[in-house]
Amino acid sequence: MEYEQIVYQQDFLMLNFPEMDFFVNRAQFSGSTSIEKMGKIKSSILYFNDVFTYNEQLILLFDCDSFLQKTFQCEQSTSSRLCLLMKPEDFTLKSRPLIERLLNSNNRFSKEFLGLIIPARAEIKKISINEIYLPPAGLKKTLDNYGIYGCRFPQENRIQYYIDLEKNIINILKGRIK
Repeated sequence: MEYEQIVYQQDFLMLNFPEMDFFVNRAQFSGSTSIEKMGKIKSSILYFNDVFTYNEQLILLFDCDSFLQKTFQCEQSTSSRLCLLMKPEDFTLKSRPLIERLLNSNNRFSKEFLGLIIPARAEIKKISINEIYLPPAGLKKTLDNYGIYGCRFPQENRIQYYIDLEKNIINILKGRIK
């Protein structure tokens, strides 16, 4: 008797760096836009030092691009940068109060969106779930601290990490990642 293998594909956003890639669940963000001009703010929270104006709202930015470069020692991308837009509703119920507190920390910040700076070398791709390898039990806790839930090897000498944006943002806000 032959069994038919079920292939389940999902949309992911692939963030491309010269030596590795990161992919995130497309459902974790509401939209994207280009960044015309960024401004700096004083912030004690790592990677939350930039803002930009979108639809007449001041959007607080999480510099995901710099976070990935520093954390994973990626070669700096020479491409321009884009902005993912996340709404508080894009976060889990458990994380949402922390995000709302962050956005309410300054009455000038938009309460509707949190922005994430990403490299412009990004694309939406359908990836088969059965291509994603889960980490071994011994590494799971360590990798989980950096929001790494799996990886895939689409070609020789290339690795793509499946990361959770929310997990990384929350860990930075709680001071777990320095």
